[in-house]
Amino acid sequence: MEDKAKEKEKEKEPEKPKISYETLWKLIIRPERDKYQLKDLGPSEFSFIGRKYLRKDYDLISSEGYLMKCSFFEPEISYRPKKIMPVILYLHGNSSSRLEGIGMLKEILKRDINLFVFDFPGCGLSEGEYISLGYHESHDVKVIVDFIEKIPGVGAIGLWGRSMGAATTMIYSHKDERIKAIVMDSPFADFNILAKELVLKQVKLPNFLIQGALKIVRMTIKKKNDLDIEKLKPIDSAPKTFQPAIFIHANNDELINNHHSTMLLNAYAGKDKDFKKVVGNHNSKRPNFTIKKVMEFFYDYLVNQNIKKDNNKDNEDKDNIFYLDLKAEEEKNNKNDEKEEKETKQNSNIELTEINKKLNKNDFNLNNEEVKKQEESTNNDIKKAEDKNDINDTKEIK
Repeated sequence: MEDKAKEKEKEKEPEKPKISYETLWKLIIRPERDKYQLKDLGPSEFSFIGRKYLRKDYDLISSEGYLMKCSFFEPEISYRPKKIMPVILYLHGNSSSRLEGIGMLKEILKRDINLFVFDFPGCGLSEGEYISLGYHESHDVKVIVDFIEKIPGVGAIGLWGRSMGAATTMIYSHKDERIKAIVMDSPFADFNILAKELVLKQVKLPNFLIQGALKIVRMTIKKKNDLDIEKLKPIDSAPKTFQPAIFIHANNDELINNHHSTMLLNAYAGKDKDFKKVVGNHNSKRPNFTIKKVMEFFYDYLVNQNIKKDNNKDNEDKDNIFYLDLKAEEEKNNKNDEKEEKETKQNSNIELTEINKKLNKNDFNLNNEEVKKQEESTNNDIKKAEDKNDINDTKEIK
């Protein structure tokens, strides 16, 4: 009877979480994949705030050679509020997909900003077996930004990343001046610190055992995905990054403790930075007032900055037009001056020629007095012609 009672007690005891070598490396580079269908992205054409919008889907090749599924949302050309519009590139988390970014679509579009979303390799509908928590993903962001820049009508670019996407944003942004503003929701600062924290949450082990287990996991990951997890330190990029930035972190994040955002904030080089701590956990929906603050931030640095640049460009165009007008007028005046100068010289030459003809005539047998009178008359004519040339020269100098 006692044995049966003990067995029942064991059945009632909660099962302790099991952690294994395979669980560890899969947790890092092969988490559960977000599965969805293309129809989940919504219609390719839709109306919103009195405008007609389009969703354009693209296939791009990642830095590792995998097919990445992408979507771009923008107004139809006849509904564009401006010829040049900024765009937010949304970077999703490790077990997520571009659907995550589409959840922000309406908030973004109503601020006259377009949205570009995609599935990282190893996520969603993109090719690839593994992720790298920002290591390879940072190279994929460059592929996307290079593509976005070539889309007609694209202006300033902002990055908005969450979890893995936030770490990727931190790693990448300092390398690209085209990125004008960044938002990082739930980033980690140093993967070595994060890995130890995650293991300790699963099972109580001495530090030396944790270190030993992580070394084995490190070798496995390096072999499978060419990723050295010891080099996965977004915090190394923080002192080199200057774009205006917002950090967001939940107070009860069970996966990445919010002290990671605090570490990044303290190391961040940019002066325009803010930390918004929100209520919730790692995957909870962010409060509306936080999303509003984020959108105000992006509007200020992507839309308002564009308006200032457009105004400066308009002024430059006006200055250029004014300069061209002045240049045209100057060329016209120069041509008139050249024509007038040519006519003056021609008239002077005609007058001098006539005088010389008079002097060279031999057919009018003049006496001495008449000769003197003729010489005086000739000299006066020459002087008048010379005086006229002097006057014309003076006009040209003036």
